[in-house]
Amino acid sequence: MSFAPTDIVFDSIFPTWVMVTLSIAGVLFSGIGIIKNWRSGLLRLLAVAALLMLLANPIKREAETTPLEDIALILVDQSASQQLDARSRIAASAAESLRQRIEALENVSVETIPYSGDVETRTINAIQQAMADTPRQRLGGVFVITDGQTVDASEIASMTSVDAPIHVLTTGRETETDRKITLINAPRYGIVRQSVRVSFQIDDFSRDDIVLSDRSSSVVTLRVNGEEVLSEAVPLGTEAGFDVPLNRPGRTIIELEAEERSGELTTRNNIAVLPITAVRDRLRVLLISGEPHPGERVWRNLLKSDPAVDLVHFTILRPIDKNDGTPVDELALIPFPQDELFIDKLDEFDLLIFDRYTYRGVLSSFHFDNIARFVDNGGAVLIASGPEYNGPLSLAMRRNLSFILPALPTGPAVETAFRPLVSDIGKRHPVTADLDDEDIWGRWLRLMPVTHLRGETLLTGPNDEPLLILDRIGEGRVGLFLSDHVWLWARGFDGGGPHASLLRHIAHWLMKEPELEEEALNLSDSAGSLLVERRTIEEEAPNVTIEFPSGEMREVTLSETEPGLFTAKLDNVESGLYRANSGELFAIGAIGLGSIPEFQNVVSTRNLLEPLARQTAGGVFAVRSASSVNLPDIRRVKQNTKNRAGDDWAGVTIRDAARIENVKDAPLVSPFIWLVLLVLTLLAAWMIESGRFAKRQSDLH
Repeated sequence: MSFAPTDIVFDSIFPTWVMVTLSIAGVLFSGIGIIKNWRSGLLRLLAVAALLMLLANPIKREAETTPLEDIALILVDQSASQQLDARSRIAASAAESLRQRIEALENVSVETIPYSGDVETRTINAIQQAMADTPRQRLGGVFVITDGQTVDASEIASMTSVDAPIHVLTTGRETETDRKITLINAPRYGIVRQSVRVSFQIDDFSRDDIVLSDRSSSVVTLRVNGEEVLSEAVPLGTEAGFDVPLNRPGRTIIELEAEERSGELTTRNNIAVLPITAVRDRLRVLLISGEPHPGERVWRNLLKSDPAVDLVHFTILRPIDKNDGTPVDELALIPFPQDELFIDKLDEFDLLIFDRYTYRGVLSSFHFDNIARFVDNGGAVLIASGPEYNGPLSLAMRRNLSFILPALPTGPAVETAFRPLVSDIGKRHPVTADLDDEDIWGRWLRLMPVTHLRGETLLTGPNDEPLLILDRIGEGRVGLFLSDHVWLWARGFDGGGPHASLLRHIAHWLMKEPELEEEALNLSDSAGSLLVERRTIEEEAPNVTIEFPSGEMREVTLSETEPGLFTAKLDNVESGLYRANSGELFAIGAIGLGSIPEFQNVVSTRNLLEPLARQTAGGVFAVRSASSVNLPDIRRVKQNTKNRAGDDWAGVTIRDAARIENVKDAPLVSPFIWLVLLVLTLLAAWMIESGRFAKRQSDLH
């Protein structure tokens, strides 16, 4: 224990404003006296001063203090990038050796504080929090053991009030290297059937972010939805790019993977993942109407009401070569451009609909051949049939077209009332699974009997006869509606039914909208958990194989949560990119961030934190030597020293902080002395002013 220097304080009887008023009044009173008689005036001034000192009550205050140890903080980076290349072992060894060296100094205590970051490292934030929890008058220095990578280096400029040195100790090897791929142009949206340009750059780095030039190129593999599209060498250090095809609507996952560099720290930043949403510019639909019927305009009205659909509609009532003398303008018909539509421009359409079409010689066998090729190459055809589907003029009798049809007619239409029902498969298929209130649907009055060849029956009529069949042919799709009475629902007959939803779902499934795929696999982030969803029309869903960001492979069993939808949820999983396979299906998902900042830049560097060390007169040291630790010397430096670090030493400031244990107060001068001085000066002034002091002097003479 020691005593701090004595302080003089005032314990005034009156408030400050009263003392100030009395002081001004006393000075004015004494000034007037000095003008009249300077000798007595000076005595009165001295009397006023004695009175003020008596009222102010000056005391001397002496504190008993106990010296406190200075504090040195050791912050240890335990982020994900510190787990690479045995950096965590180097950091732990450096922290222990540093603690021992600092404790060997006099009057210094050490606090070791770990901080982490799985997604990103925020070293500046960790330093600020550690200093906020430490008495600033005792802080002698901060030592940060890290790889130097941090995302909040921009906050260094705000740390202007730090009066202790901050030293940075980096844990990377001198010879470490890493390869990184960086997306430059990464579009998030594209147009179906058009390519998008994805540009990127590949760089090789060594410690302190030095760009390496020992290699000229790297092989980059492009994958689209898990399938390899191309693989070719691209130059390092310059912008390169690929044109990526978007062949289907919905989300397309683009992966760019650079080949591994020998000895690099990690390959996690060799992969760039880009989800691109492909949208159709316009859904082009060609509607061909044949036999007139009450529901002829149902399809037209539905498609015209959709702003995303570009509809071309023709009605064929007679062959173009018929010549019976009837004026064309009276028939309100135009020559049908069959060659332009079915040869030249058929590939420009997404969907071709035949609504009760009857063969009248307008289309030739060559046209039907082209329609079949159109479907096989990825197009879609829907046949909404009625009684005309049976007989020699039926589309089913066109040999060039019939082989793509999922069912062939077996006789004339069945005229009977029935209520459409969703089949077992239909309850699992996205096209019909969401159609509600099946029990109160209105009745239809006609059904075409067929022989079911292939495809999935989603709706049935009487005796489980097929009513709606969807099928896949090659790359394309075919739909067959075996009744022309959907218009009864549109008119509200017998209560009506969900005609708009049904027809829209059918059209969108045929045009390959992702939301209506009956076989689909999806990975998504659900509040930090990985949600696996598998849609299928089968009664059981196969297991899903998942690749974790760490490279671990795990097989996951799914459970059915609703008809056709099987799910699994993985809790407490690591952040990063996940890949999943289920049969031929492939999916990519991300927890947190797909490409987390923590693994974007992983080489050890001094560049980001060196400005902080320089700003606080600290130092930056590379402490890793092969597989051992090489620490700088630790010295004590005075608080007003400008240089607190050198090439091979780091300083801990001497703060001389102390804790006050007891305070003693004592009068500076006894109040009796101020009182005596007050009386004597007033008495002397009175004697001078009354002439007694002058008379006494004359009597003495």
